[in-house]
Amino acid sequence: MDYKHKLTPAHATKMSKQQTDKHFEVTDTVMAGFKLKRYISGTMTFSLMYTAPDGRRLRYTIGNYPALSIPAARKVAEKLYAEVKLGGDPQREKQTARNIKPVAKLGNFITDTYLPWFTTHNKTPKNRMPFNQFKHLFDKRLDRVTAWDIEKWRSKRHKDGLSASTSNRYIGTLKAMFNRAVEWEVIDANPIAKVKKQKSDSRAIVRYLTPDEEERLRATLRSRDRRLAKSNPFYDGKQFVRLEAILGGYQDHVHPMILLLINTGMRRGEMFNLRWQDVDFTNKRITVVGNTSKTGQTRYIPLNVGAFDVLQTWQRQTKRNAGSVFVGKHGKRFTNIDKAWKVLLRDAKISDFRLHDLRHHFASRLVSAGVDLNSVRELLGHSDIKMTLRYAHLAPAHLSDAVAVLNR
Repeated sequence: MDYKHKLTPAHATKMSKQQTDKHFEVTDTVMAGFKLKRYISGTMTFSLMYTAPDGRRLRYTIGNYPALSIPAARKVAEKLYAEVKLGGDPQREKQTARNIKPVAKLGNFITDTYLPWFTTHNKTPKNRMPFNQFKHLFDKRLDRVTAWDIEKWRSKRHKDGLSASTSNRYIGTLKAMFNRAVEWEVIDANPIAKVKKQKSDSRAIVRYLTPDEEERLRATLRSRDRRLAKSNPFYDGKQFVRLEAILGGYQDHVHPMILLLINTGMRRGEMFNLRWQDVDFTNKRITVVGNTSKTGQTRYIPLNVGAFDVLQTWQRQTKRNAGSVFVGKHGKRFTNIDKAWKVLLRDAKISDFRLHDLRHHFASRLVSAGVDLNSVRELLGHSDIKMTLRYAHLAPAHLSDAVAVLNR
């Protein structure tokens, strides 16, 4: 989006504070071609658009705000504009100078520059970033990667069974990395900007537990606790007794974690980040703090009886009312419970079901019970109702009532 306005220090300050989910650009009404662009990330960049001697329209990046003030950036733009009027091509001269120093290779830039920055500013661990999907391109310079490279990769991976939605996500992550390289002036343009998303079924059938499967999972969790209690007896000073009898609760973190996910629909990472100060037993709700949420937005999840009892029992058992609700070895944060989950599914005879699918299970039960989709969206923390629409077909009278009007 492009707006026209006289660029002043006050206007730049206003732009920096503006909340936006799209890039937008303001063109100065005083000096032709002088622009200030605001990216979603908050980065603001000055540039000059000009016509080169060969007739091409080019953009010269001047620098970032507020490192450069409006008056300072305007002076640079005026100097560049004067060069253009004398037949110069600042962008070509800049490119010539850059070619003297080779642009970094894709793999080196990802490892040495992008990932260190990304892990500082985002919650996703770097080992979950899909860059290894493009390992065959790591030896290419950033500006030598092409849209055709990505299209060839996508075609091959789709033949191997990768879904369109997953390849879109992988390519989106790579595009975001290239956009950063452009913002940081490592390269002039995103080489894969023209790679389009492939159409995918955004409302594909979601996997949730049948009533029988849920009962088998719960029974397996109880059985697991009994088995652990027998193998880990506790000496009370007189005799060895089952730990279960002493605690009246769970043998470890796995059982309460699974029950909490079933009853709240929290994301796995949100559960791992949950602190006791985020649990309000008086008002019976959990606060998912914004900086621990995928969307960055704080939300509140009311505690039903199941979730309330789980947390109350776990607090009584662990004797903690501060810090993390679930603490891993040596007090570290959990990153997964994959091994235990795999064994649980095997023992419960449940196939094709991920831990994340418990979130779908939570949503599906709500919609099937007649809860409106917007309420489900708020509970799940979806930023867009489109994400929640995948559950619409489960509403008991959602479409039946619609077509019933034709009976008249």
